[in-house]
Amino acid sequence: MNTVLRSVLLALGLLAVVPAGAQTSATSFSSRVVYASAFEQAALAPQTPRTEAEYLAQLLAVNPASTTATLQQAEGRLSELYAQLDKEKIGTKPLARQVRSIFELAHQRFLTKYEDAATFDRTVQSGVYNCVSASALYALIFEHYHIPYAIRQKPTHVYLVADPQASNIMVETTAPTFGYFLPDAKFKKAYVDYLVDSKLVSQSEVQQQGLEEIFKQKFQADKTISLPQLISLQYYNQGVLALQADEDEKAYHALKKAEKLFPATETNYLLTQSLAARLEGNGYNKLEDVQLLTEFYARQPATKYRDECVNAFKSITQKFLLERGDTATYRTMYGTFLGSVADTSTRNSLSYVYYMQSGRMLAMQQHSEQAFPLLLQAFRYNRVSPELQGLITAVVQDEINVHRNSVGLLRRLDKYTTTYPFLRNSPPMRQAYLYSYARAAYDAFAGNKRAEGKKYLTAFEQAYARKEATIDTEHIAAVYLAASIASGKANDLTGARAYARKGLTYEPTNPDLKRIASMN
Repeated sequence: MNTVLRSVLLALGLLAVVPAGAQTSATSFSSRVVYASAFEQAALAPQTPRTEAEYLAQLLAVNPASTTATLQQAEGRLSELYAQLDKEKIGTKPLARQVRSIFELAHQRFLTKYEDAATFDRTVQSGVYNCVSASALYALIFEHYHIPYAIRQKPTHVYLVADPQASNIMVETTAPTFGYFLPDAKFKKAYVDYLVDSKLVSQSEVQQQGLEEIFKQKFQADKTISLPQLISLQYYNQGVLALQADEDEKAYHALKKAEKLFPATETNYLLTQSLAARLEGNGYNKLEDVQLLTEFYARQPATKYRDECVNAFKSITQKFLLERGDTATYRTMYGTFLGSVADTSTRNSLSYVYYMQSGRMLAMQQHSEQAFPLLLQAFRYNRVSPELQGLITAVVQDEINVHRNSVGLLRRLDKYTTTYPFLRNSPPMRQAYLYSYARAAYDAFAGNKRAEGKKYLTAFEQAYARKEATIDTEHIAAVYLAASIASGKANDLTGARAYARKGLTYEPTNPDLKRIASMN
């Protein structure tokens, strides 16, 4: 697994990267979002706010110290602004004058000191702002007065345009004139490779346009964004700052919230990087660790980590099932792995390992009755494994050897093949039926139940004639010997000799069969 790419991404506080075009989709993973407070959890509950108060709460929630009192204070400060604007009868002015009045008064009341890493709560409380928080402030005010606007996002900057369909009045809160570090060549290549693997761009596009152009289009494209996207940028920025500080867990939690508010390709990519860093050197001794690992796999494009995913599950199997015998935790981990991949082949491989090893463990503990259904499930996912076929055959043979009721064993086999129809023609089941028919025929003849014995012997002969399984010749001879003896007891000497002669075709040197066959 690649370690996180720790390039310095963009200017602190002016990070404004969101999805390129319509190339992102909502992502759902089992790991929950960890909230810093009850206020934050309530604020982020609606993915798309519907009221000014909900927008305001989401903007404030980025500070873990924010509370309902913080929200009320912010609402109060905005109400004071609205009251002054209303006193000036802003609604009667031309649109350009409305925008100018809002800009000047908001700047005077709220925007005191520019700082790269400012968040919205500091803007409304103490006047510390950056382009993201100031743009959010103006967006709220424009929303309040129903002034049409658009939020423009550049690679390292955000600003507003009022009346975008007509006069295009720019509302520029800050100018990105300070220095910043751009992603290095390693980061750019890794991100473009990720886009190709995710089928968000094709390899031919990269070859035709070049890596730099694709990166510019997809990671730093100039675009119009929504207010919910702008709100998510606060958490996105927190995540990037944490990655730069090697605070991988903090980055992960911040980026999870950014993703909840607005799923984006860039957010997902950086989340995979934070996960990779957190997993580096991890021994996977806890369920929480495994959940992080499976989320990493779930976020990967297509089948890129198929083999690594299966091998990781094999290691989990060794540790939790085979060494610790912790079947409950192992079962949960299997479900976690299975839920992390959509690729059918990978899911089948995981299921094969789970059922095969669970069945093997029970078989080794002499719990054949419990092992058999699990091994049959494993066969559903891998029908060509010689190891599995041999194990199923061994388990069935053990059952045949210890099962006193051969008819009951046949009923169990019938139940298995009814429940799992695909097994009826499988090599292990053919072998099991052949042995079981022979055993049932032997037991019936030994008990002088000739009619029942004939029925099972016929079933045996038909199965054997299909040459789908094998059985030791001495076992076959024993069945015909039992049939001969039962016929002799019933004074059916002709039948006894016939059974004996047939048995000799399988074991020509059997002395008992030779004796009966030569009787007059």
